[in-house]
Amino acid sequence: MKLTKEQVSKLNTIAQEDFEKAKAMLDGINMVLGTEYDWLHKRVIYSDDTSSVAARYATCHDTWANAEE
Repeated sequence: MKLTKEQVSKLNTIAQEDFEKAKAMLDGINMVLGTEYDWLHKRVIYSDDTSSVAARYATCHDTWANAEE
């Protein structure tokens, strides 16, 4: 299951106000869904390659831009 644009928007908004709260929420989502969403500049991202930190950020995408309605 993927996150919807509305869900990602809410997470991004919460991250601007209280990043620790948003981080905990995303950690829970990852645990329940078995996903590997992460943060970059307080926006939810996903990566094509998670083999290293450099690869993760070199292949990351904004989740909202690619989310389903």
